[in-house]
Amino acid sequence: MRLVIVSVCAATLLPACGSRADSQPLVIDPLPPRRGRSSATVAASASAAAPAVAADAAPAHVPDPEAARLFLDHYAAPALPLLPDVKPSRVLGLAFDGSVRGETAGMSAEGARFGVTLAEGQRAWVPVSYPVGACVTVVAQGGLGVVEVDAFLTTSEPAPVRIVAEDARTGPTAVIGGKDDCFSFFEPFLGNLSVTVRKGSGMVLVQQFRPVTRER
Repeated sequence: MRLVIVSVCAATLLPACGSRADSQPLVIDPLPPRRGRSSATVAASASAAAPAVAADAAPAHVPDPEAARLFLDHYAAPALPLLPDVKPSRVLGLAFDGSVRGETAGMSAEGARFGVTLAEGQRAWVPVSYPVGACVTVVAQGGLGVVEVDAFLTTSEPAPVRIVAEDARTGPTAVIGGKDDCFSFFEPFLGNLSVTVRKGSGMVLVQQFRPVTRER
């Protein structure tokens, strides 16, 4: 799971984005990068700078277009709320803490940790808002039974919903703007944070993080 930025840039400000071919199911309309590779869309824009990248650098995660297609196709279906301070199992709690340590060095938690139990194909969401200049990382971790979890930042209704950012990992962990690559906003943003279980079922934990060195 990695992240993809869609043609919402005009309304929602994106970091590093590169436009995709017309054959893609979603159109990417990027803004200049603020810090690092703040989104999965950098896979396209980063290709031009490939010669400057060390040969042993880890390959960029490539988002699965099927994840975005399924998400948008089923967005109108009833969704569950992400609830704060849900108590997970010990195994899920440890897995979440491990994912957070690996993805949020130099960051602190932004707000509550949310949780929800989802069946396959279900979505849960919470409204989010960020000021101009915010740089955000989202970590979602699925528990036992969760095979594939996806995370999305989207615009809100009533306008047509568009994906601003999408994780591009595979498996029970979803990350938007991980490691030293938080996702930057160049305008105030008001939208939704959603998680879906594409395969499997079970509890999912999700939390937002911001760099401690940036003004809140």
